[in-house]
Amino acid sequence: MTVQDLIVVGAGPSGSSTSIFASRLGMDVLILEKERKGRDKFCGGGIAYGAERFMVEKIGKEVSDTIELRIGGVVVFSPSGRELILKFSEELRKFGGLVRRSVFDSKLMEIAESEGAKLIEGKEVVGVRIDGDKVVAKARQGEEFTARYLVVATGSGDQLGEQLGIQPLGSKGTGGCWGTEVKFDVRSLMEGWKERWGIVPIFLFFGPVPSGYAWIFPKKEHLNLGIGTNLKNFKEHEKRFSSFLRKAKEMGVIPTDDIKHDRAATIPFGEVPRSKTFSSEGRAVLVGDAAGFVHPVTGEGIYGAIHGSFIAAEVLKKALDEEDPSLLKEYEERWWKEFGKDMFGYGKRIAKMLYGSSFMMEMGVKVVMCDEEASRRLGLLLAHYDEEVSRKMYERISGLSLMGLAIKSIRAPKRAEHLVSP
Repeated sequence: MTVQDLIVVGAGPSGSSTSIFASRLGMDVLILEKERKGRDKFCGGGIAYGAERFMVEKIGKEVSDTIELRIGGVVVFSPSGRELILKFSEELRKFGGLVRRSVFDSKLMEIAESEGAKLIEGKEVVGVRIDGDKVVAKARQGEEFTARYLVVATGSGDQLGEQLGIQPLGSKGTGGCWGTEVKFDVRSLMEGWKERWGIVPIFLFFGPVPSGYAWIFPKKEHLNLGIGTNLKNFKEHEKRFSSFLRKAKEMGVIPTDDIKHDRAATIPFGEVPRSKTFSSEGRAVLVGDAAGFVHPVTGEGIYGAIHGSFIAAEVLKKALDEEDPSLLKEYEERWWKEFGKDMFGYGKRIAKMLYGSSFMMEMGVKVVMCDEEASRRLGLLLAHYDEEVSRKMYERISGLSLMGLAIKSIRAPKRAEHLVSP
């Protein structure tokens, strides 16, 4: 039986990226993907500034070919209908935009193959076990594949990590999103948006769902609409989705609310990341959604997926070369230092404040509307401009006194516009 250096289970952004980086480091990589190229995953499809910049630097410029639409900023609606318009500077428009996940994911798979990784499609891994100094992955069809190390990139519903003794995200670390991506005359919509808001933005709505938000992301010929929240609100998703569409029509974002949701997905949400993202005994690391690498405020997961994969590949290569699986602990140490403390240390503090109630969502938007510096920092957070965006945002809003917050809240207008630049 052929023994690979590395088996990567799952060919989403994190799995394919890990394969790209590991292959470039000289590792013999096998990717096992249960679906096939061109498969779709329900996701807004937003690629933040920081995510695309990281991919261009570490993977290559061809990744940018998948960007369908560049955006000029973000329009945020409060529960009561206040409008916060964040216009991105020229610098912030250099990277970031909207993709269709079927196209984006396929591109990363193709790059991984071009770097030497072997991809087997239609191969679902249902079990993993340790065999001496090797790890064995068993496919549903009964086939077994062996490697020195394993990468688990199977999403938030991962079960392979559990077989290696790693606690799952659980209900407190899992949320859901529902929505659709439909054909639309986006060109006509953009003309109206430019006239009203001066830009072609993405739209975020606070209020339609508790502990989360709703969104509208334009693509070249499609609109992506959805809501995301915690598991407690799963039962009312149809009612909340309809309410969101009515609100979007009322605010002039879309001309009709006669749109049905036809897809859903689970996502890491709440108590993230996973309590442990590696297993020295299991010779494995978890990446992307399987590790819980989603920003607690924005729900954005591509940045953590790609950055975490870069770290994973380097640590795996070191463990392989030194024949020491205990070195996998460096993976967790590095991702926490490089992006984890900002995302999960400060990000969770902001999320706890913002998503506590509809009142807090309204208060949060009102305060930011009246504070130009807070608006700038929020825009940079949404763009994931660097690895300090959450800390800087938290320090700004936590530094305001209760009296100051009250005064800013009272003075909040119905509409505010701010330029966001680094």
